[in-house]
Amino acid sequence: MTRKRDSCGRVIQKMYLILEEERSESLCERLRIHLEGCESCAKQYEILEDLVSLCQRFPPEEIPEDQKQIMKEKLLKAL
Repeated sequence: MTRKRDSCGRVIQKMYLILEEERSESLCERLRIHLEGCESCAKQYEILEDLVSLCQRFPPEEIPEDQKQIMKEKLLKAL
């Protein structure tokens, strides 16, 4: 039985879940499988990794939840 491949849009949403610490073993496995076969998503993941690394260099700053949501929506739209 072949498993239906996740669409790129769903994979990008999963990347954000992982960044938000909402990861599970099955989620990470599905993401890994998709990234191995999708160069476009693999590149997006690499960019997100770089962004997270950069952000971790700065002290944490409280960002209001509504602003976080707006930023997330803009990033998803840009991708």
